[in-house]
Amino acid sequence: MRIRINDIECRFSQGRYEIVKWQPNEYYQAEQRLLDEGYERVEYPNNRWQMKRGWSNIDMSCFVNPENCYTIATLHYDADEGCCDMETVGPRLLKLDKPHRDDFFAVYEYAEDRIREEELARTEEPEY
Repeated sequence: MRIRINDIECRFSQGRYEIVKWQPNEYYQAEQRLLDEGYERVEYPNNRWQMKRGWSNIDMSCFVNPENCYTIATLHYDADEGCCDMETVGPRLLKLDKPHRDDFFAVYEYAEDRIREEELARTEEPEY
């Protein structure tokens, strides 16, 4: 399941439902810029590499996608209540601006319905 409105998305990832906020990735295709800023490219086995400078390490995966995201909240279906419990990550929800908060609650509303439907379909007894 994936529901996205603008920069806010609910998805199933790592065994849980999470609501994330997408943002532009400052490292997307920025290898040359970092080399110019004094980073060095360090190669590792299995075709892995990082950009390093001092104590700063940036993994090669950071240069691939034009966006990155961070988790705002996780949703857990409560079968006894028939709804989702939401757990936020620190004050991240509170720090969203009004348009992103509006998108967050719209995504949450859609996700709540979809998760409930998925959970009910998964746990229903088959009719014989």
